[in-house]
Amino acid sequence: MKLSRVAQDIRLDKLSLGYPGKVLMEDLNAVLPAGKISVILGGSGCGKSTLLRHILGLNTPVSGRIFLGETNLTALEDERAYKKIRTRMGVLFQDGAMLGSLTLGENVALPMQEHTELPDSIIEEVVQMKLRMVGLGDFMHYFPSQLSGGMRKRAGLARAMVMDPTTLLCDEPSSGLDPVTAADLDQLILKLKETFQVTTIVVTHDLDSLFNIADHVVVLHNGRCLYQGDLDGLRESDDEYIIGFLERRPTKLDDTMQRAVKFRSRI
Repeated sequence: MKLSRVAQDIRLDKLSLGYPGKVLMEDLNAVLPAGKISVILGGSGCGKSTLLRHILGLNTPVSGRIFLGETNLTALEDERAYKKIRTRMGVLFQDGAMLGSLTLGENVALPMQEHTELPDSIIEEVVQMKLRMVGLGDFMHYFPSQLSGGMRKRAGLARAMVMDPTTLLCDEPSSGLDPVTAADLDQLILKLKETFQVTTIVVTHDLDSLFNIADHVVVLHNGRCLYQGDLDGLRESDDEYIIGFLERRPTKLDDTMQRAVKFRSRI
């Protein structure tokens, strides 16, 4: 299989996904455009991170198809073929997922050691370049425990980009970060898109980040795709859930509170 070195659309076609005994989403249709940043938005537990796992081929859809360009990922029966495609996908995990027993440089080098036969001297040179790219060139020999949360996230981005992927998947990149550090990470993601024309998918709850980086937005709710389009269309939506999400309206808990008070009075 010859892999494209150019960013490609990711297309979800009548996709249903979930786990044994529980379907999270049904009949999901969406296009995540090539070379753009698509933000996946929705409440906790709606299936955003699960969707990333399906794109990566770590889970099998209940039904439907996932296309990377013209390649039907869900039709690949050979694990080696999917593993080859994954070498063109970079992943920033929610907590950075650095191995504590390895230095930053050793963590970033792992994908190249796993998937290439390049000599150590070349790998070290590439790793140093990627760490400089995210502002961590002087921290190659530090251990993850010696770094802040924001620095570990940036190191995670360096590792995600070390194989020069055409697709970058980011799971809650700004979670647990202060506003300034989160804004810095947003700018880094934007810079990576502009420099490498990588197709980027970002799962987030952070509304500031959404409006800072999104070219395209997909909103998931109640097991379906509630909206897909640009930010202007999202702002103009008259859907009650979307309006409540963007305005951070609290859910109505009055009835639940009253029941809890009545129950408490009986015990």
